[in-house]
Amino acid sequence: MSGRSFPQRPPRVSRLHKLARIALLCAFAAGLLRSDAIAALLQPAAATAWDRYLNWADQRVKREISDSSRFLIQDFLPPKEKASIDRQLESGSIVVQRIQGVIPAGEKLHLPDAEIHHWWGAVLVPGIQLPDLMALLQDYDHHAGHFADVEKSKLISRNGNLFKFYFRLRRSKSIVTAHYNTEQECEYWDAGPGKAYSRSIATKIAEIENAGTSSEHEKTPGDDRGFLWRLVSWWRFKQTTQGVIVECESASLSRDIPTLIKIIPGVAEYIKSTPRESLESVLTSVRKYSNAR
Repeated sequence: MSGRSFPQRPPRVSRLHKLARIALLCAFAAGLLRSDAIAALLQPAAATAWDRYLNWADQRVKREISDSSRFLIQDFLPPKEKASIDRQLESGSIVVQRIQGVIPAGEKLHLPDAEIHHWWGAVLVPGIQLPDLMALLQDYDHHAGHFADVEKSKLISRNGNLFKFYFRLRRSKSIVTAHYNTEQECEYWDAGPGKAYSRSIATKIAEIENAGTSSEHEKTPGDDRGFLWRLVSWWRFKQTTQGVIVECESASLSRDIPTLIKIIPGVAEYIKSTPRESLESVLTSVRKYSNAR
């Protein structure tokens, strides 16, 4: 017989112990997520910095919108990059990229315990006319069920092209789920034949604790888990022979990611990836909602 020895199968109890440790870790992480262990407070200096950033972003959007020869964000990109985006949109893809260069040269932005997430994305909604798309987007009473993040929706008021509305949002990734009661307002403008744009801003964001239970209640805005403190978006719409190109630029403010947060499974990933994934979800919903009209 050969003198070779074969490794023994690990005892079943070891595998059970490993599974038990994993279960305990998950339970521990879930407990932290439900408790004040990861609570965050929006610092006044961070709120002031956000206001400065938002002003810079608004000014940049206004400059681009007023350009007589260009309109969409992609129009301001190098020709090869724009051509690539056009091909992706025509093939049915959604394009999402990070926004850069908002902070003017020579300026600095101090964000204590906070982080800004700024993305833009584009989608081609085929076979639709711009007025029909505007009517769908302005029907805020029926956004719930058509937009993945929106659980409840209601138009609060309308004054001309200024809409105020309520959204209950649900954002989930991995083991992290957050619910919010939000109040938002969106104003729309005509930008010439076949073009329009809008600006939407959340005037209230309140995280909901114990969502869906009898003890459900709002946490104090700015004193919660810090996943979403501020939210604003700029939209551009352009009619083409194939349909309407929709661009959405979204900026949000959240807590930063200190060491404690990094060790909790899923939380750092949630903070980093949710803004981009929510934008992709919104653009996907716009196309599906429009095609199902």
